[in-house]
Amino acid sequence: MYVHEMDLEKAFFELKEAENLLWIRRYQDPVATVDPIEYFEMYREQLIPFAAGDTGRRHYREIADHLESMQELVSDTRLEEFVEFLKEEHSNRPAFLDELEKAGF
Repeated sequence: MYVHEMDLEKAFFELKEAENLLWIRRYQDPVATVDPIEYFEMYREQLIPFAAGDTGRRHYREIADHLESMQELVSDTRLEEFVEFLKEEHSNRPAFLDELEKAGF
């Protein structure tokens, strides 16, 4: 996917349609400026099933990396609410909680 400065809204739409978590992270810098809050929501909706889809510390560190990227999009309070949701959903995964804590969440 190519993102041109004049086509940020089109790129935003394309990312929404593609539902590709890696693309959402990769193109965040230019495209999130269109609507950071909606970009956060799009990112959030992709991260929830990703978090549930696998286990292991490598996977959990990747989730923490995504959360770090998401910090730039919304207020600390909104991100904290999402992190708390993830912690509750995966409270039976001590390694997940440990990796989030190591990352400062």
